[in-house]
This record gives sequence, structure tokens and C-alpha cells, in this order.
Amino acid sequence: MWFPIFRLITFDTRARAERSSKKTMETIGRKLVEERKQVLKEEMGKGQASKAKDLLTLLIRANLAASGGGGAYGDKSLSDEEVMNQIPTFLMAGHETTSTATTWALFSLASHPDVQTKLREELLAFPSDTPTMDELNGLEYLDRVVKETLRYHAVVSGTIRVAEEDDVIPLEQPFTDKHGTVRHEIIMKKGDGIFIPIRVVDTLQEVWGDDGEKYNPDRWLDPPKRSASVPSVWANQLSFIAGPRSCIGFRFALVEMKALLFALVRSFEFKLAVDPDDVVGKVGIVTRPALRSRPQEGHQLPLLIRQV
Repeated sequence: MWFPIFRLITFDTRARAERSSKKTMETIGRKLVEERKQVLKEEMGKGQASKAKDLLTLLIRANLAASGGGGAYGDKSLSDEEVMNQIPTFLMAGHETTSTATTWALFSLASHPDVQTKLREELLAFPSDTPTMDELNGLEYLDRVVKETLRYHAVVSGTIRVAEEDDVIPLEQPFTDKHGTVRHEIIMKKGDGIFIPIRVVDTLQEVWGDDGEKYNPDRWLDPPKRSASVPSVWANQLSFIAGPRSCIGFRFALVEMKALLFALVRSFEFKLAVDPDDVVGKVGIVTRPALRSRPQEGHQLPLLIRQV
């Protein structure tokens, strides 16, 4: 028997901590939204243009414009609650995945000193410490390193989609199911879930060649022709998925990752402080590095860092 009132009762420490953390985040988020909105309204009233460029301010500014700048929200604007709910999206969907991808990039650079040296030479040859977005995207070897890092490591190793209608998925190669029946297609019913193995596809030898499971930025000088068959919004890989539910912020994530690597690799040399075989990916929502020999210590990537 189920009593709905039990949903309001918390029995374990972790659940209580999660509830407390959520309440704290909501309080801070609401305060941030109110403060930014008030400042923007005052600037708009004075005919001043805000110089703030952070994501939250840009979102609130666009939202005020959609509502005419007044207190009543128009059809195209978000409520304060909806705006506030975007804050964890900024933190988790953007910064968490990008920071983890950058961590894996440093792992690969430390594991392949020749790649790290070649990348540093390109970055040090750039005449400025503050490249623009277009200039970052113009650094060819940095672009190849980022592409290969996201392909090889796949920060999000898989995801799930649900069929909105009955469908039949044709197969390139048939398979034999557990009942011994040879299948040439997969029959999907509305509501069925399907798992998309991102890392498997991004390293599949049939697509990427015999070295698909190896880290090689130079593969992007002449990508395998079969990779063009992978549905994708970027670089013929599933790292940002494809279609209407692909990652809406992938361009920002790429520039952010390039900017981080630009600053770090120009200034520091990275070496692994442990055997590379001791570093494994611990899969959660995102796949973070951990040590095979010390699993109880959680996520970590021990590095030796020396200023260049």
C-alpha cells in the first residue's frame, strides 16, 4: 500500500542533504535572477546598454525584451521560475561536461608527449594571449586535438531515446536474437526505449578503422569516409548527438574547451603521476577519470605540472 504523505518524509541522510542543497540552490538562484532583472530594468529605464556578458544576464535581457520590459510576461517569455531553472542547466549541462572533457584532454596529452609538444608549439606561435573565437577555431592542430578527445573519450558514453510512434529500423547487418531468429530490422513500438551507445559508435573499427580505439589527432587530416554515415551535428561523431534534441550549446562548449587548453598548454607541461593503465573511466551521467588501484578515493587524475 502506498501513502502519498510518505513522499514528504525523508528517511536517509543523503536524501535530506539533497533536499537541503536543492533548497539552497533555489534560494541563491532566485536572488540572482531578481538582482539581475532589477539592474537590467533600471538600465533600460535610463536608456543604458548593459555591458554584462554572462549567460544569466543575457537570458534575462532577452526575456525582458520578449515581455516588453514590463512586469507582465508575454507569450514568448519565461517566468522567473523558468529562468531560475536554467541555472543548474548552465552548471551541469555545460560546465560539467566541458570541464570533464578538458580533463580527459589533459590525460591524453600527458599520455602522448609528442602530441602535447606539437600542440604547444602551435599555441606559442600564436601572437596573442587573448585569441578571439574565430582565431581559436583557426588553430588547426588544437581543433584536431579537441575532435579526437571528444571522439575517443566520449564524456557522455550513452543516452536514451523513446519512440514517439511505431516504426521499423532497418539494419545494415542482420543479427540473431536470443530465440535463434535472424533479424534484418528492429520493430519499435510507441513508448519503447532505445539506448544509443555514443562511445561504441565513436570508436567503432568498422567506422574509424583499425586504430579506432587509439588516440590519434592526425586522423582528422583525412577522416575515414565511413564516418560521414554517422548522424551528427559536428565532426561526424555522436558526442553532441544529432537531430532536434542534439546539444544546443555545442559550439559554445567547443570554444570554451579550446580556450581552456589554449591557456593551460601554453603555460604548463603535463605529465601523468600514475601509470596510464591505472586510469579508468568511471561512468555516471558523465564519465570521469578514477584510479583502478584506488577506487575508494573517487574521481581523480593525478598529474605532475611544470610551468613552461
